[in-house]
Amino acid sequence: MALYFSAHATACLTKQAIRELMLKIVNAREVNVRRCVASQIGGRILTEIEAPDQPTVEKFFQSIFMKHEWIMRIDLEAHDSAVTEY
Repeated sequence: MALYFSAHATACLTKQAIRELMLKIVNAREVNVRRCVASQIGGRILTEIEAPDQPTVEKFFQSIFMKHEWIMRIDLEAHDSAVTEY
């Protein structure tokens, strides 16, 4: 599976609305959501998703009526003094 990051604007959503949206994202069946973080003040949600390809990620966000600012495929990740290639 490939790894993707995505960014989404939350506009003027309340903390409760952001929380509900995040639950919808992390409970996805179409993709494996590793992580979802949000900043109400910054007006953004960032996701880390495993999926077979970018069209699958895009289709998932379309299915929950969530527009993305960008989706980026991750090729390399460094963690604990090691680099992983995807």
